[in-house]
Amino acid sequence: MRALFLGAGASYECGMPLVWEFTNTLRPNILKRLDGRLFDFRKKPAFRAHFEAILSDPSLHYEQMVGALQDIYLARGENSAIAHDVYRQLVECIQILLLEDQKLTLPLFKEKVKDYIGIKNLVEQHPCVHVFSLNHDINFEEICEYHAVNYRDGFYHNPDKRYAHIARFDVVSKEQLDAGNFNFLNNNEKGVNLIKLHGSLDMFGIEDLSVYIKASPPRGAPFGAHFEEILRVEKHSHEVVANMEARGVNELFVRDESGELQFMRRSLLTGAHKFKGGFEQIAPRALFDEFKKRIHMITELDVIGYGFGDEHVNDVLSTWLASDNAVMNIYDPFRMNTPDFLESNGGKVKIVNGGLSDYFNQYGKPTATISSGLRKLMLDSSRDRLRNKRLAAWAPENDSKATTD
Repeated sequence: MRALFLGAGASYECGMPLVWEFTNTLRPNILKRLDGRLFDFRKKPAFRAHFEAILSDPSLHYEQMVGALQDIYLARGENSAIAHDVYRQLVECIQILLLEDQKLTLPLFKEKVKDYIGIKNLVEQHPCVHVFSLNHDINFEEICEYHAVNYRDGFYHNPDKRYAHIARFDVVSKEQLDAGNFNFLNNNEKGVNLIKLHGSLDMFGIEDLSVYIKASPPRGAPFGAHFEEILRVEKHSHEVVANMEARGVNELFVRDESGELQFMRRSLLTGAHKFKGGFEQIAPRALFDEFKKRIHMITELDVIGYGFGDEHVNDVLSTWLASDNAVMNIYDPFRMNTPDFLESNGGKVKIVNGGLSDYFNQYGKPTATISSGLRKLMLDSSRDRLRNKRLAAWAPENDSKATTD
């Protein structure tokens, strides 16, 4: 049985940022707002300088910045409380900036998505493909929608109309999560099971985390409809916040059908302590547990755009690869060697210097035309300009950083 494992590099061609690109966008956006009301240092004014030093450290990418704040909080020292508050606000800023990137890159993605036609033959040759994703973006959902590939993400179509006036949502309850009762395709059904391990721009915990909801347009909707559903959620919250003249941190204020105030908590998971406990994380751990369970059904795993930077994921991959008949194919334009922690199973690892397009091209390429070469050149050039602009926003010396997360 075949599966895909996606890191940030899988969305690179579509315009979404890699770790250092995003970091260089985040830094100036946060630093210029330290004199405003976004971050509150009134209880510990001296902590502002500490936070500014973390932000300005050119050796730290954004996940390491979040991890530094988490470490201060978990140390339970005098700055623990303020570090926790700043950490939560920083994570919200990360989610909002990623949402902006999703919007800004839609024109490029709308053209690039055509190149992934091979996904149709992939599911013909390998029914019920599992796709495990670390990405917060909604690119893979859009790819499936564009190419009319059936997919499920574990959430159920929502019969509850309490939030239908805000956006279209699918839902899964805490009881279903705890029981591992997800809405996925069976092994004999054709399509994709998409399992997002670190939360998503369209996923929220609500009603004291007794319910998780995921913005979801009707199947067959035009390209970009998924993003529009997220915008509907954000717009509704902005209106509620404006009327109340109050807001929360890392959560959306919304009103249900009866007008009662509810809180949609953002699910993005980042930092150095994913699923390690010590503080609340909204992304459902049950989806990560489902990954750990389902990977043992897999014999061949295609890893695309992952830089092997998450220890909790690497532990799972290492254990799985040591099992009988397991093989791994790593798609990375620049990687030359097997990751150190997989060296003992190096004979079962193949490295392919390519990205998501190269992967899908194995199963089918777009129809070649006279203008195909020019189109590819224009798409590559647009992506390169976007990357250079992001990297130049802060520290040009980071231009040589790795191109996967």
